[in-house]
Amino acid sequence: MKINYRGNYEQIKLAVEDANDVLNLDTFYSLIAKCEKFNCSKKTASEVAEILKTTTLEVEVKVYKPKWIFSKVLGYFVKGKPNCVFLNKRKLYRDTGSITNTIIHEYVHAVDNKYNNKIIDFGHNCGAHKNTAPYVIGNIAEIIIDGYEINDIESELKLFKNVINYEIVDNLNIEDL
Repeated sequence: MKINYRGNYEQIKLAVEDANDVLNLDTFYSLIAKCEKFNCSKKTASEVAEILKTTTLEVEVKVYKPKWIFSKVLGYFVKGKPNCVFLNKRKLYRDTGSITNTIIHEYVHAVDNKYNNKIIDFGHNCGAHKNTAPYVIGNIAEIIIDGYEINDIESELKLFKNVINYEIVDNLNIEDL
């Protein structure tokens, strides 16, 4: 397993199980490789797919409760805890596919960090959020989990490209969460 969760939230357990299932699908990586160039990326989609497929990184999903009750952040990853991804406890009312999307999105950040923790090779720290590797790859995972036909994935990704599913926080301060 690449993603672990030891908590009691049943929906997170299901989302982690779905995330690991997706990470074991060759189709998932071939869909990533077929993407156009990712914004903010120094890697091609094929290179990102190969890095994700071959990584040995295991992460633990942790839940946190933000201090600000109106926080829009669904989850986050920080370099200081390279083997953890965090989910906002206040944002667990979503469907399982959406939570899987968030977990995969944050996992992409963790893998990017492990691959080369001195620079961001395929994140979204260039000021753009649309069509970046974490968003697109999380969206692909959600589309697969939601059971769409693989031949429909292009039209589904076009719908996702017009919607940002995550609130990005610049200069993330963990104490503020």
